[in-house]
Amino acid sequence: MNLLESEIKQVSYPPGASILIKDAVNPGLFFVVQQGIVRVDSEHMDIDHQLTQYKAGDSFGLVSAFTEHKYLVTLFAQTEVKVLQIPIQHLGTFLKNDKELALKILRLYSNELRTLQKSLSHANHPSDRAYHPEKLIQNAKRYLEWNNPRFASYSIYKYLDWTETNEAKDPFLYSQAKELLKRCKVDYRGPNWHKNQMELKAGEVLFLESEQSFEIYVILTGQVKLFSIVRSNEYVIDILGPGEIFGEMSLIENAPRMASAITEIDSTILQVTAENLLESVGAPILQKIFESIARRIWFSHQRLLILKMKTSIRRLYSYLALAIRDKEIRLHWEESYSYNNSIRLPLSFLDLCSLTGIIKIKKEIAAEFRNDSNLKIEENNIVVKSRRMLEEKAAIWKGRELKGIYSLESDSEI
Repeated sequence: MNLLESEIKQVSYPPGASILIKDAVNPGLFFVVQQGIVRVDSEHMDIDHQLTQYKAGDSFGLVSAFTEHKYLVTLFAQTEVKVLQIPIQHLGTFLKNDKELALKILRLYSNELRTLQKSLSHANHPSDRAYHPEKLIQNAKRYLEWNNPRFASYSIYKYLDWTETNEAKDPFLYSQAKELLKRCKVDYRGPNWHKNQMELKAGEVLFLESEQSFEIYVILTGQVKLFSIVRSNEYVIDILGPGEIFGEMSLIENAPRMASAITEIDSTILQVTAENLLESVGAPILQKIFESIARRIWFSHQRLLILKMKTSIRRLYSYLALAIRDKEIRLHWEESYSYNNSIRLPLSFLDLCSLTGIIKIKKEIAAEFRNDSNLKIEENNIVVKSRRMLEEKAAIWKGRELKGIYSLESDSEI
């Protein structure tokens, strides 16, 4: 990162002074307000930003610092202000020694990420997310329709676990659950967590949508897919890699899981609770956790823009371009690297369609995409041979969409 500062320091601002300027590139700094009121300049704000001020204990700059993007707003000192300025590479070490601030920041950005993910998956409003155990039965039926008896078995057992401690269980649903369990013909309850850190095979369930659980997970090695059931189909929310945290919504709410988490490949997973998260990980992992949340917030914002695109093939190309930029941020590549090398993205064509909100795609669109000589479509990977050619193709389809030319498609397929 192009850091202008390498040390943590306190900076004072007189009333009216600018603290950061909209459209300036964050050089890699995170800010914590220690004294005074920082005001958001609403006159020059072109985004939906409900927050109008920051007070002592508040923080800002996490997403732009980790992703090296521009500030979206101008901030100025409304009163005499003192701000702690933290170079982003020191954030994990700094927060390791301040548990209260670390959890406050985690909750703040987890809440923002939750809001974005709910928008992406069209989840219900929080007021509709009370715990309804019967949803586990509904989900189990869906998994059986998908010919996935292991997921169905897991979901039913979560319902049966609930009935053991709840007198309000419905006798009809209980009987239905037992019948469904017979149809599964497998007995799967998920991994046996006999220790906090486990090596898991591909396809292990960490949690399923609608279950009530509160553990937080950190990927040490491997890959995890987050998905939800949308319009009776699997909708992929994200595919996470080493150093990334998930299940962190338990930091901010007592509600059922809004998504499912499954190991995509053999993985090493750390399971912790909100209470012992900071004690369970060292500063380097804590640094990666904050980087992960910041990157996912930025990535989710970009995906929302992709979902507004009218043509499915433009969505496909645009998402691949976004995924390369995301990988560039995660792996700290120099920009020239991804332009001079082919890039392998760990997702299938079906995952790509799901990630871009495409439930049904026309055969000719799929054929055109699969026959693109710049792409190599493998079973679980898509290889982009030239990032520059990919971006040019995305730009071509953007131009066609703006001109209303959809030669191969209609909105009905999306």
